[in-house]
Amino acid sequence: MIFSLISLTKSKQIPLIGLFTRDNPEDGYNNNSSSPSSSSLIFDYATKHLKAIKTIHTELVIQRYEQDIPCDMAIATKMVFDMIHQTPKPLAIFSGSCRKVASAIAETAGVYDMTTVFYSETSSLFAAREKYPSLIRTVPGDSQHNIARKLLLRQYHWHRYGILYQYERQYTMPVTRFNDLLQDENDWENALSKGISFNDLDETQGNRTRNSLKEAFDELQRNNIRIILGNFNSTMAIRLFCEAYRYQLFGSRFQWIIVGYYEPEWWLNNPGPCNTSEVLTALNGTLQTRVARLGYHVNTRTMADLTPDQFQFDLSMLKTSDYFVGYAFDAILTLTSAFEQLKDCPNEFSNDSIWRQSCWRNELINIIKNTDIEGVTGRVYFNNGDRIGEIAIEQILGRIEEIRCIFYSTFRIVFHNHKSTQVDTVQLYVALPTNQSKYILLPARTQRNITWHGNGPPNDRIKHIELDQRISILTYTIMAILSGIGICLAIGFFVFNIIFRTHRFIRMSSPQINNLIIAGCILSYASVLLMGIDSTLLGKRSSESSMNFICAARVWILSIGFTISFGAIFSKTWRVHAIFTTVNASKRAIKDYRLFIFVGVLFAIDIVLLAAWQIVDPLKIFKDISQTQTKDEDVVILWIYEECRCNRRPIWITMHSIYKGVLMVVGSRFAWATRNVHITALNDSAYVGMSLYNVVLLSITTAVVGYFLRDQPERSYIVTSIFILLCVTIILCLVFVPKVREVAKDPRSMAKPQRAVISTVKRVSLQEKLHDKQQTLVSIKHIASQNQMLRLNAVMCDVLINKLLAAIDDPNHEGYRYEIFMPISTSTTDELTHPVIDPIG
Repeated sequence: MIFSLISLTKSKQIPLIGLFTRDNPEDGYNNNSSSPSSSSLIFDYATKHLKAIKTIHTELVIQRYEQDIPCDMAIATKMVFDMIHQTPKPLAIFSGSCRKVASAIAETAGVYDMTTVFYSETSSLFAAREKYPSLIRTVPGDSQHNIARKLLLRQYHWHRYGILYQYERQYTMPVTRFNDLLQDENDWENALSKGISFNDLDETQGNRTRNSLKEAFDELQRNNIRIILGNFNSTMAIRLFCEAYRYQLFGSRFQWIIVGYYEPEWWLNNPGPCNTSEVLTALNGTLQTRVARLGYHVNTRTMADLTPDQFQFDLSMLKTSDYFVGYAFDAILTLTSAFEQLKDCPNEFSNDSIWRQSCWRNELINIIKNTDIEGVTGRVYFNNGDRIGEIAIEQILGRIEEIRCIFYSTFRIVFHNHKSTQVDTVQLYVALPTNQSKYILLPARTQRNITWHGNGPPNDRIKHIELDQRISILTYTIMAILSGIGICLAIGFFVFNIIFRTHRFIRMSSPQINNLIIAGCILSYASVLLMGIDSTLLGKRSSESSMNFICAARVWILSIGFTISFGAIFSKTWRVHAIFTTVNASKRAIKDYRLFIFVGVLFAIDIVLLAAWQIVDPLKIFKDISQTQTKDEDVVILWIYEECRCNRRPIWITMHSIYKGVLMVVGSRFAWATRNVHITALNDSAYVGMSLYNVVLLSITTAVVGYFLRDQPERSYIVTSIFILLCVTIILCLVFVPKVREVAKDPRSMAKPQRAVISTVKRVSLQEKLHDKQQTLVSIKHIASQNQMLRLNAVMCDVLINKLLAAIDDPNHEGYRYEIFMPISTSTTDELTHPVIDPIG
């Protein structure tokens, strides 16, 4: 083994082990390797500036291999053991290596309680202090990104999000801590948390596993997740953004936020099914969080008398591109500051047991954990060995440019087009820790704004605009006026019915039953007024209890009004049917009290059903929501409307519908059976039948239309109210307008009543008509002959009567015996009887 020894001639020299890996092939998440030139240059650069500080009396001596070691755990472990046992004995390990080597170094150093300082390892696995008790990291760990993510989400009001993470422990731990960070606040919604392993990327067998990549994207689409957070390495990132391109989960409606990567142009390492342009199309606009390369306050001086601006200028002269070079510099500052504070520790580094002394073990690690200095990457202080540092929020902006190249040859000019990929990473914000170990979000010094694909930041969900869907004042006023007119019309008919109750036409149409029809119609008109009342008219304090009462009142009033009016109409139709469909109809009389009993039975059934409904399952007011999609896909209007509902409403409505439906069917049957009956004594039977047809038709229409408009209160109210007003008004007019006309024609009831007439319509053939005509002619001749005989008999009777009168008037009369010949019938062949009349006396 060949070791290089770099020493600083000062009063106290501290030997260190320096281990740096050549590359990091298995880890695309961080580029944790530093080239040999970078690690050597930064150490020389730092020690050079520290030499110039007169107040610092500590010299660092770093022992390392001339060449960086490969990323191999076995080799790294052996080298650690070899370097620990060399002379002088090292007191700490200073390393920038790949994750496998870093894990081996930290575990080995932990066995010896040797302080280990990493400046480039961000994995959350190294936060386990029970496994790595002597580990110090001068670079913020992955879990520190969670606070920056939270601030970013809050900045743009993204409270609903989904998380896709690589199904490995180093990626699941930050996700768990992120969820723990947000669980104490109620305004966050984690709509999806899905782990994906590399085994899930190959779905050639057609069987999707539980953590399938396609299943994850199906859930993103199904749950309509717009803000997608990612924790995965760069290899999986390429595959995920390829899938995002296929699912069209990018653009103005989506925002990806990932934990960034430190290797340059990682998107070009594309083994996936998509080409690079497709991956960049989906990646364009993605936000990423990375540790800040340099501190936010660029003019703050460090213990090496350097500012971040000066350090950045010097880096450009050193021509090093290592992203973590600033954290390596701060690691050297941290070790120098810690060793500077250890004044009384022995410095016999040739002694094999010197590093076992508590001064170099416990006190050193405690001093580092309590360190608070200024570095080129910002304020350097720790939380149990983990750096609390600045997190940069950046945006990846990719564009594909088509370039036309012109080639000249001897005979022709050749044009060749090819696409050039341009990707920029722009720093937008810096999450800066405060004195209270909290973070604030500050705009980056670049003064760049986020480039949105649309007019602004995407919504984290479909934006729901809640609007109250109420019956407008204008609509309610119009319906109230129409209902009031209907009530006035009903009252007018009631007054007419009372005034002319003794009129023959009114009396024969059962005026008391007509009053029931009017009462039911008034209740139906009143139900229209109740249907238009909602909580906005009642005020907030009493709205709920009052609306519950109104809910019940609507059903009771409309149902009772329907039962009374329809029951009265039904009973009148039943009476006409009972009289004219019975063999001895002329001998049958149905009084009004029987009709009242009939209506009372229907009313009692209605009361029982409504009371049972109200007691067992009362109607209450509920607020329901219906949604309407706008032209903007991200905006949906939620209409909040009130609905009277109960737990078993369909059952109760079905019971009432069956009960009243049977009545309407039977009533329609009676009306059809008596359609040809014209009764002057009961002069409104035809209009009653028309009323029944009207009730049946409009009731069915109202029920159907009301069902389909149940989520549109105003339209439902308008349609239902119009049908109720139309139905009730038609009933009133059909029943009472004919009576008004009859009374107007004969106000004093002087016209003679006519006999009941049942009109029948019979279809006959032509032969039957000729036969009937012949029969009619024969009958006419027969009747004319009979009429002539009757005339002769009448003449003979007149002669006889005159003789009798003369005999009676003659005072000197004598008893005569007269023989009178009287025909028994009007037939010309009738036999004559010969009664004998003895004159008086």
